[in-house]
Amino acid sequence: MTSVRRLAAVLALLLCAPLAAHAAGARVIVKYKADSSLLRKQTLAAGQEPAARAQALGQRLGIALTAGHALDERAQVVFAAGMSSEALAERLAQESDVEYAVPDRRKHAALAPNDPLYLTGPAVNLLAQTGGPVAGQWYLRAPAGEVRSAINAEAAWDTTTGSASVVVAVVDTGIRSDHPDLAANLLPGYDMIGDAGIANDGGGRDNDPSDPGDWITLAETTTPGGPFEDCSFDANGNPAKSDSSWHGTEVAGIIAASTHNSAGMASVGRNVRVLPVRVLGKCGGFDSDIVAGMRWAAGLSTGDPNVPSNPNPAKVINLSLGGGTGCAPQYRDAVNAILAQGVSIVASAGNSAGHAVSEPAACAGVIAVAGLRHVGTKVGFSDLGPEVAVSAPGGNCVNTGSNQPCLYPILTTSNAGTTTPVSNGAGGSTYTDSFKATLGTSFSAPLAAGTAALMLSVRPDLTPAEVRSLIRSSATSFPTSGGTAGIPQCHAPNSTDQDECYCTTSTCGAGMLNAAAAVAAAQGFVTPVNASIAASATSVAVGGTVTLNASGSTVGSGRTIASYAWAITSGAGFAAFDGATNGASVTLTGTAAGTVVVTLTVTDSVGTVGTDTQTLFVTNSSSGGGGGGGGGALDGLGLLLLGAVLMMLRRAPRDERAGVQRL
Repeated sequence: MTSVRRLAAVLALLLCAPLAAHAAGARVIVKYKADSSLLRKQTLAAGQEPAARAQALGQRLGIALTAGHALDERAQVVFAAGMSSEALAERLAQESDVEYAVPDRRKHAALAPNDPLYLTGPAVNLLAQTGGPVAGQWYLRAPAGEVRSAINAEAAWDTTTGSASVVVAVVDTGIRSDHPDLAANLLPGYDMIGDAGIANDGGGRDNDPSDPGDWITLAETTTPGGPFEDCSFDANGNPAKSDSSWHGTEVAGIIAASTHNSAGMASVGRNVRVLPVRVLGKCGGFDSDIVAGMRWAAGLSTGDPNVPSNPNPAKVINLSLGGGTGCAPQYRDAVNAILAQGVSIVASAGNSAGHAVSEPAACAGVIAVAGLRHVGTKVGFSDLGPEVAVSAPGGNCVNTGSNQPCLYPILTTSNAGTTTPVSNGAGGSTYTDSFKATLGTSFSAPLAAGTAALMLSVRPDLTPAEVRSLIRSSATSFPTSGGTAGIPQCHAPNSTDQDECYCTTSTCGAGMLNAAAAVAAAQGFVTPVNASIAASATSVAVGGTVTLNASGSTVGSGRTIASYAWAITSGAGFAAFDGATNGASVTLTGTAAGTVVVTLTVTDSVGTVGTDTQTLFVTNSSSGGGGGGGGGALDGLGLLLLGAVLMMLRRAPRDERAGVQRL
């Protein structure tokens, strides 16, 4: 495993490194405060605001700033020459107008290490020889025998095969739309990559999310100071060329490849739709493009006037990408806004061999997915930690040597091109197999995203929090045996690698993804009824009245309130209802001094019930305040107190009395 650890360490460094092309300059995401003078409306043509703000901020600092793309209405990318991104971010963060400033770093597709233990032998198309891996699409079947981590999608399909109204955004490298197993379920997407070198298609944001390839030549990865320096390594950690990954196409196939069509492969979501959003190109992609792609996918504004609104907002966003750790403010802002929009986010935990969960999977509310071997143990390349929500198969190869097939890969759609794509007409639409295996948490995440899409197919009103909770509560418990002899229990991530280990709920999430159980939980889930009482007063005099209102009560999306029922559940001798008790409001009259508890029961249109209670106090004196009927006369003690106050006011200097009156 030495070479695996070496490569994992190299990949971890790559994930955290800023773009080499900007080594002599700075690239920073800056967000202005809501009350910043730089946000004041100016007479500018549409799209000129970011440039004007960057120029004004730069003049204030004495730094020549140029503007990049906007992320939203208050955040944008800025560039500066002659300094590092870290130095510029630190300087900008000190400005009173700035909410935060962070380096705009690069993220990478969450591919598994290109190691002989995982990818072996030449790129032989095993499909043409034997029909595919011996285990086939083992990860979709019911758990049985050694295949204990399979997600049981077959049983989920007995309930639903996915709804075309549910959209899953694949925020990734783009897609090969001519693949016959993908075309039927694809929606028009968008290319969010602004850097021409990374885009590899001429550059510029546009409505074409096609993947032109992301290959790296040996010259590119070894050119000092070049835009792709140190972008690609071999299994021994040496610079090497790399072929195009077709990563977005592979992820999309797992989620929504055409199924039950007597050709190709099956997918988790089957009939759900895929929205391709291109944010990764040669050597990955920048945070700013990824955040903009996430927001666009959810139907939110990107702050870029040249980017049209998304006509097909997603209900689920899949992020099979990552880098670094934690959750930087630009990702926190985007995730919070997307979750508030009612969109679930699924992300790969990362592939740095058992280290901390990568960004953005580590952000709160995201469904972070770790990778499992076929027997249910953590696969060596997968990261782990308390941020993980659930684990799913990531693919693994058992007892393989040179030129031997991988036994448990994740089969999916791909392209035959090593650099530029090969058209479908020329035989370019292919599938990964045992000799060209797809492995990594990149492929664990879409298994969970497809499952979330099936859940939303039976219950479209589920919130992101409910989707995450149901996936976790329906997960299958991790095994405690059956792995490689002598493997330890997984522990919290630290500076050392963790290869295969037995998962715990504090390291690999709530358990192993179970699609059938998750769909069943979604189908049987009942959105709680929120019964709510608003009282005109909490105390009432004998003979006085108080009004109770239930208008703040809520029910689940698509449902209505069928009935209200009011009752005095304690202290019935102290108060009585005036009139009917089955409306949205009631009036209560105090009859004797004492404590009264009123209960409201709200029933929705499918029979779900919610309750709320309100405690009221009935007093002998009207000074307690009531909804009416008590008059409001002062008793003897009240008159004495009032007289004392008036006496104090007479004795106070005029300016002090005036001060009291102003309060």
